[in-house]
Amino acid sequence: MGKLKYISNLTPLRGIAAVMMVIFHFNLMVMPIINPAITQMHRRWYLLVDFFFILSGFVIAYVYGAHFQEKVSKSDYFRYMKARFARVYPLHFFTLIWLILLYYILIFEYKIKLDGVVAMVFSVSEIPKHLLMLHGFNPYITGTWNTPSWSIGSEWLLYLLFPILALVISKIPKYLKFLLLFFSLGIYILITSPLKTGELFKPWLPHLPTMIDNIVFPNSLFRCFAGFLLGMLTLEAYYLQVLKNLLSKGLITLIVVILLAISYHFLLPDALTIWLFPLIILGAAYNQGRLSMFLNTKPLQRIGDWSYSIYMVHIPIMFSFLAFDIIKKQNAVPSPEKAIEYGMTGPIVCFVYLLIVLLVSFLSYRFLELPARKMINKKR
Repeated sequence: MGKLKYISNLTPLRGIAAVMMVIFHFNLMVMPIINPAITQMHRRWYLLVDFFFILSGFVIAYVYGAHFQEKVSKSDYFRYMKARFARVYPLHFFTLIWLILLYYILIFEYKIKLDGVVAMVFSVSEIPKHLLMLHGFNPYITGTWNTPSWSIGSEWLLYLLFPILALVISKIPKYLKFLLLFFSLGIYILITSPLKTGELFKPWLPHLPTMIDNIVFPNSLFRCFAGFLLGMLTLEAYYLQVLKNLLSKGLITLIVVILLAISYHFLLPDALTIWLFPLIILGAAYNQGRLSMFLNTKPLQRIGDWSYSIYMVHIPIMFSFLAFDIIKKQNAVPSPEKAIEYGMTGPIVCFVYLLIVLLVSFLSYRFLELPARKMINKKR
């Protein structure tokens, strides 16, 4: 088997999506960035999790698919799973310990009482699941501990199943692969539901219809499976060079991105808009022109390299600042709630927060992710 060509154009897509998730969670948990009376486009960025699932399905099938086209041998399976473990577990473990220490400080040092959604997030009974990478079996409407890592837990379950899935897809005829697209669409439609308002959601986050932002098991796993499968089928389209003459043009990819933004603004159903993601992935993978030159700039490549760190450290950083604020206000006299203001404060604070996240992500990538990956992969 020859050495695979590295599709460098895809690396920045992970980084851009991770940065957008940072902004989404800041708007969700800290303060509003954009007045929803102007647009709710940014509220649909929870779908970037599904973009990660689709891109993961594409990349994992591209890198490992050929190993499992004929059979799933024990040696290949464990080599593949060791590489996946080295990729995701060290940083997952580090951020979990970070938040457990934060919880200890709040509860035992400052005697802070947690209730409502916060108590749900810091559910002690969920810690063993996180340690065993079983937190994809999430029972709550929000993630626990490092909240976005529910998707890592769900994806881990798909990693376990991928070799069998790759073997099956390699054996079925092309027309059945086409039918699998409808199967994936059916799953998305099945898990679509309106957003329920409640204490989890801020006043500046109004009702959004037809969402697939469901992270409660088993819908979380169905959601991950649908995206992962769609990513694998996108790779099949890439091999067959489907729509290559059209999508290889950078202008067409830009138009697809604009269509995605417009669809979010007008609140089109998630189960339909999500199908623009494979077109963006194909457009980036095919392109050899100006779009490729842009995506291969050093800053975008580095952010792409740090994407997993960005995704995993931004909530521990945010929770640390929020915990400091809780401690500071513990003995303060309660003040009346202020009216929601939409100005420059939110974007400015978010920008500073993003810079901190990028700095910590660089450090965690350089001094934790890379060394741990090398150490684990070298072990026999």
